[in-house]
Formats: sequence, C-alpha cells, structure tokens
Amino acid sequence: MSGVVTVRRFELRDLDAAARFSDAARALDEYVEPFGQRLAVIATGSRAALDLWRVAAGEDQGLYGIAFSALRESAPGPLSEPALSARARLRARVRDDAFAGRAFATALGFVETGAQLSLQWGGGKVEVARMPALRVRAATRRDEQALRKLSSEAWVDTVEANFSRADEIAQLFAEEGRLVLLAESEGKPMGYLSAVQLGRTLGIEEVAVLPQFRRMGVGRGLLAHAMAKAQGAVLSVSEANRPARALYRSLGFRQTARRLVLERR
Repeated sequence: MSGVVTVRRFELRDLDAAARFSDAARALDEYVEPFGQRLAVIATGSRAALDLWRVAAGEDQGLYGIAFSALRESAPGPLSEPALSARARLRARVRDDAFAGRAFATALGFVETGAQLSLQWGGGKVEVARMPALRVRAATRRDEQALRKLSSEAWVDTVEANFSRADEIAQLFAEEGRLVLLAESEGKPMGYLSAVQLGRTLGIEEVAVLPQFRRMGVGRGLLAHAMAKAQGAVLSVSEANRPARALYRSLGFRQTARRLVLERR
C-alpha cells in the first residue's frame, strides 16, 4: 500500500476488489471468516443495507478494508442510514482476544450478548450409522420451493445464525463451487446443508434440520455426506447451541476461535 487511503461508500463495482481483499486477509490470518465468498450474494440481496457499507480505497485502486452489513429480515425498500440507525438493533462480532476491536465496539455502545465458535475438522473418515430411510442428495433448482420452506421453518427464533432467508435460496444455485445438499425421507424434505469450497477446505455455512426431525441423525447424515470427499472443513456455531456443538465434536471438529456477539440498540 502506498499513498493516501480514503474511506468512502461501497459501490457494486468494488465487489471483485473486495473479494480479493478478503482472500488476502484470510491468507494472513486463517481465523478471518471467508466472507468474500458471500459478498456478491449479500450485496445484491434483499437484506443488503448498502448505505452503511464502506471501503478503504487506495490511490492504487486497491481496497485495504471493508465494513459491510445486512438486515436480519428482508427490507420492503431501501433504508437510509439515519432511518436504519434510528430503529434497528445493530449486531456485530469480534474475536474475544481482539482487545482493540472490543474496546472500539464498547466505545460505540455495543454490549456482549453471546458468542460464536469457529470450529475446524482436519479430515479423516466420518463414522455415521446407516439410516435406510434417510436419503441425502445434491439439491437442484427444482428443489427451490422445498428449500425455501425449510429455511423459513428450520431457523425460526434463531438470532445469531447467518443463514439464507427464503427469498435468497435461488442465489445459492448461482454461486460457483457451492454445495447444496437436501435430506429427505419418502420424498419429504427434512433438512439441508449449504457449503462452499475454500481451496482444499470445505466451508460449511448452513446445516438446517426441521425441529420435528432433530436428534434423529439427519444433521449427522448431511455432514457425513458433505465431508466424505473433503480434506478439511470449517464452520461456525453459537456457543449456546449445545446439541450442535456436541454433534460437531463427535465428528472430530475442534474449536479454533471464539467471537463475541455484540449488540447496540
């Protein structure tokens, strides 16, 4: 980096440079979340709060920082910065050992409300009990309606998760390298998994199972199918989600980082 760096509003033409910045940041620190894989989907989706997005742009046309946000629910129309900040609950995440970041957020009025754990799996054989009635297969565009229904019902009352809302499901099939699996029994959808390839590592973003089918091996079946050919995998889970943490631990995942969930109302 050389010359002056200016903080300005994000523009859609910045997407490629922002993705490159994300990859470069993650190459320097493996604990940086692979957000570059999802920036295009977030920026063009119905939850994007683009008025709040900022980039640190250099004179050399490179990007050296990005701040982006998304609404929890889809917005009926564009939200201005004053309107959004006046009525919205703001949520952010920062590593618990990032003391400067925590101090900065605290100074802005954010308070701790929970935590997200980053987990990593280093490869190997995944043991899973045979379930003849359970079928796990790659989802296709013909499954969009079923996936929208699963997304709406499986994530009810889940505050901290970063998942695809029903109106964003179609975008999953437009992303190169995206893996989307559907679990079903006798033709009835029970859950789904969404992941993206990060080099040799599988980035698992969503594992969703309908409440009535939880603790029946559906989530394990989805994960085993996804991890069968993977050399490694990473994912994030709420610290408060003990059943999910137990499942991931039983599959060989280990904790690599802890991020505080902060809110400002």
